[in-house]
Amino acid sequence: MLDLNTLYIVSGVVLLLSWFISFQVWRENKSVDGAFTNLLLPSLMLLALFSYSLYLYRVIDIKAGIASLIILSCSILSIHCLQRFFAINSIAIKLFNLVTVCCIIMFSWYTYGESNAHNRLLIFNLQRFLEGVMILWIMFTMDTSNHRFSKHIYLCHALIFITVYPIRTYYLMPLGTPELFKHEWFAIGAMVTGIVSPLLYALGMAYLCSERKALHFSVLKDKAQQDAELRGLFLSTMSHEIRTPLNGIMGSAQLILNQSPSAKVKPYCEAIINSSESLNLLIGKVLDYARLEQNAETGTEEDIELTPWLENLCLLYRPLAQQKRIDFKLNNNLPKKACYYFDQQSVRQVLINLLGNAIKFTDTGQVTLSVEVLSKAPLEHIVRFTVTDSGPGIAASEIEQLKEPYVQSDAGKIKGGTGLGLAISERLLNKMQSELNIESTLDLGSRFSFDIRFSLGELSLVEQTKEKADTLTGLSVLLVEDLPLNQKLAIEFMAMDQHQVTLASSGEEAIQILQQQAFDLVLLDMNLPDFSGQEVVKKLNDIDHINSHTPILAFTASLSPDEVKEYLTLGIKDIVGKPIKLEKLRQAIFNSQQQSFSQSSQNVEDILFDASAAQSLSASFAQEEFNAIYDEFIMSLRDKLARCETGFEKQTDETIRTLHRLASTALQLGFNRFGLALKQSERDLLNNKLVFDNEYLKQLWQQSLTSYLKYAREQL
Repeated sequence: MLDLNTLYIVSGVVLLLSWFISFQVWRENKSVDGAFTNLLLPSLMLLALFSYSLYLYRVIDIKAGIASLIILSCSILSIHCLQRFFAINSIAIKLFNLVTVCCIIMFSWYTYGESNAHNRLLIFNLQRFLEGVMILWIMFTMDTSNHRFSKHIYLCHALIFITVYPIRTYYLMPLGTPELFKHEWFAIGAMVTGIVSPLLYALGMAYLCSERKALHFSVLKDKAQQDAELRGLFLSTMSHEIRTPLNGIMGSAQLILNQSPSAKVKPYCEAIINSSESLNLLIGKVLDYARLEQNAETGTEEDIELTPWLENLCLLYRPLAQQKRIDFKLNNNLPKKACYYFDQQSVRQVLINLLGNAIKFTDTGQVTLSVEVLSKAPLEHIVRFTVTDSGPGIAASEIEQLKEPYVQSDAGKIKGGTGLGLAISERLLNKMQSELNIESTLDLGSRFSFDIRFSLGELSLVEQTKEKADTLTGLSVLLVEDLPLNQKLAIEFMAMDQHQVTLASSGEEAIQILQQQAFDLVLLDMNLPDFSGQEVVKKLNDIDHINSHTPILAFTASLSPDEVKEYLTLGIKDIVGKPIKLEKLRQAIFNSQQQSFSQSSQNVEDILFDASAAQSLSASFAQEEFNAIYDEFIMSLRDKLARCETGFEKQTDETIRTLHRLASTALQLGFNRFGLALKQSERDLLNNKLVFDNEYLKQLWQQSLTSYLKYAREQL
C-alpha cells in the first residue's frame, strides 16, 4: 500500500520541479499564448498542497476538501492553457468549464454543507475523467502535425485520467468512510493528482513551446533562403541587362579608337574603355556572388596535372607584376607530375582573386604563390595553397570582416574594388570543405592560405601533356599593348600554351625592353599612345639590339589592303586581327617561327595487356605508387563507363572528355585493346554517331583485367 505521507513529500518536490519548468518556459516564451497560464497551474497546486499540510498537521482548523476544490479549479486553467495555445473557439470548452463549475459547487456543498465523502469522491473522479476526455478531444481535433512529441505526452496524460479515475471510483465507492481513505486506489489517485499530472502538464507545455519555436525558425530559414534566391536572381538579371549596353559602349569606343585619325579623340576613347572595363569587372563579381548564393552544388571534378596548371595560371599574372616592378614567384613543392581530381574552375577562381588582390595592393617587394602537400594517403593528398605579399597589410580588427560581401580594408578603400573577391573565395572554399585563413601585419604584408583534400588522378604522376602539331609552347613573348582589356585577352590565350609573356604598354617601353632582353617573338599593337606600330618597327631597324632577328606579329584591327602591305613591307611576319581569336594567334605564332613540328605517332600493338608498359612504369615508381596507379584505374573504371552510358546522348562533350582521359590512361597502363576501343568510341561521338556499346566495353575490360591479373601473379 502507498504511504500518503511519502506521497505528500514527493508531491511537494515534483510540484516545485514543475513550477521551475513552467517558469523557464514562460520566461523564454512570453509571447506564446498559454505560457503564463501554465505557470499558474503548479503555483495553485502548491497552494493546494500547503492547505492540505495545514489540515494534516492541524495548524489551523481547516477541512481537507479545500485542497480538492483548488485542484478542481486548476482543471479549468489546464484546459484554458491549451485553448489559448491552439486558439480554440468551441462550445465544447465552454460546456466543460460550466460542468467543472457545477462540480466545484456540488463538491463545496458536500464538504461544508451536507458532508458526504462518497459524493465528494464521485464528483472529483467524474471531473477528472471529463478533463481527460477534453484533452483527448483537443489533441485529435486540433492540427498537431508540428507537435508530435508534445501530443504523445498529452495523450498519455488523457489516457491516465480516463483509465485511473473510473477504476478508482469502482473500487472505492462500496467502501465505508474509514476504509475509503486507507485503500490503495485512494493513494493511486492522490499520486496521479499530485505527482503525475503536474509533471506531464509542465512537460507538455514545454514541448509545445519548443516545437512551435522550431517551426518558427524553420519558416524564417525558408523565407531567408527564398529571399537570398530572389536577391541573387535580381542581381543576376540586372547585371545581364546592364552588361548588354555596356558591351555596345565598349565595342563602339574600340571602333572609334581604331578608325579615328584624330589624336584628341584617343584619350577620351581610352577613358571610356577603361571605365567600361572597370564596370564590367564589378558586374562580373556581382554575377559570381549571385551565382554562388543561388547554386549550392559544387563544380565538376576533373583529372588535372597540377604543376603545368599552376604554371599556366601564373603566366596570367607575371606580366602584371613585371609592369609594377615587383617580383612574382611560384614555389612549387608538389611531387613530380602530380595529377589530382578537383574542381579546377573553383580553385582557379579562388587563386585568381587572391593573386589579383596581392598584386593590386603590393607596390614594392614580391608576391609569392606556394603550393605544398601537407599529408599523403594512398589515394589522396591534402594540398596547401598560400599567397604571400609584401603589401600594406591588414589590421587585425578587419581580418574576419573581409570575408563578408562588400567589405573592404582601409587599403582596399584607397585602391578601389568591389569588396566581393574574398567573400566569393570563402564561399567557394566552403563548398569544397575548406576555409580561407588570413594572417597579416600592418606595413609588412599578408598571407592567405587554404587546404584542400584532393583525390589522386587516374594517372597519378604518369599522364603527360600532349601538344598539337601546329601549336608551339613555352616561347618567350613580348606583348606591346596599351589597353588593359586586350592585354588580358592576349595574356590568357598565350598562357594556355605556356608562353612566357613580358608586357610593355608603350612603344618607348618596348624599345627599351628589346634592347635589354632576348625574345622569341614580339606581338606589337599598331596603335600605341606614343608611337604607331610602324614607327616602333622603323626605330628598331635603325638601332642595334639583341632582337634584330626576332619575328614581329602585328596586333591590330586595321586590316585594309594598303595597311597590310605596309606591315609586310616593314618585315612583320604575320598579322593577328582584333578581336583576337585563339586559333589565328596560334597559327601566326607557329608560322612566325618558320619551323615544322610534327607529333610522333606510336603504333599500339593490338593485344589485351602490354607487359612492357607495366615494366616501364614499375621502373619509374616505387611499388606502392605503382600499385596505387593501377588500383585507382581499376576501381573507378566501371562507374565511369556507366556514367558515359547514361550521359553520352545529353552530355556528349563531357562523355568525350571522359573517354579521352580513360583511353589515354588505359594505353599508358598497357590495356592496349581496351584503350583502342575507347578511342574508337570517342571518334564515333566526335563524328556525331550517338552510339555507345557499353556491354562490349565491359566484356573487353573483363578480358583485359584477366590478362593483367595473370601478369601480376607471375610477378609475385
